[in-house]
Amino acid sequence: MAKKVEDEIIKSTRYFNLLKQASLKDEDYTYCIEKIFVKSMKRNEIRFSVYKDTVRGDDIYVPRSLDVTELELMELIKKSIKENVFSDDFIDMLKQEVK
Repeated sequence: MAKKVEDEIIKSTRYFNLLKQASLKDEDYTYCIEKIFVKSMKRNEIRFSVYKDTVRGDDIYVPRSLDVTELELMELIKKSIKENVFSDDFIDMLKQEVK
């Protein structure tokens, strides 16, 4: 059986490939839940990240924790589900926990 082709790569660095991303923006920052492929570990991971908006109009990754309200987190999770950041198996496990 042929190996399933992974999603299109949005961004690639020496450390990871960014595969999927759901985000919320405010006036200064972009908050994200991302599906990444960590090259050294050879596995997919979910990353909660923050990007700082710059004067040039691009975003710079900020290596700090993601601090959001419960409502913002809910919106990020909903967008992540819609953008297929999470696998179907993860969604099923989440449903079981919420019951």
